[in-house]
Amino acid sequence: MEFTAKRVWVAVAVAAGATVAIGATVLANAADPVAPEVVSATPAEAGHETEGKYTAGDYVLNVRERDDDGEGRVTAIGPRTTYYSKTLHGNGTGQPAVLEFSAGRDGDGPIVFRYPVPGPGQGVDCVASGTEAAPLVRCETKPAR
Repeated sequence: MEFTAKRVWVAVAVAAGATVAIGATVLANAADPVAPEVVSATPAEAGHETEGKYTAGDYVLNVRERDDDGEGRVTAIGPRTTYYSKTLHGNGTGQPAVLEFSAGRDGDGPIVFRYPVPGPGQGVDCVASGTEAAPLVRCETKPAR
């Protein structure tokens, strides 16, 4: 096979197209991820076994407890504050399925992290760090004592 300028450009174009297509697929899948559940060996704090514990970093942390229909409640937590949610497993109006987190005073800011609501009898401990411009949220499912 003879390599000509035309064949080289066609090969480059095909490779570039494939790279763009693969990259778009990866970005589309990453745009709406739910982090895998991380189960801690450390039990939840006494008195908070089935609650959500959310600790904000140096910025306002918005926590959304959403059900499968996207409904739920949003709680804004002040900087360097810990909040315990007693509605992690529902309050009679719906069962949350996912926790969503955003940073900043704008409660409708972009979601930076999603975590599945743990099963009955379990709590969750989520800690925010980083900055408002580059927030980092980590969660662990906590078994009851």
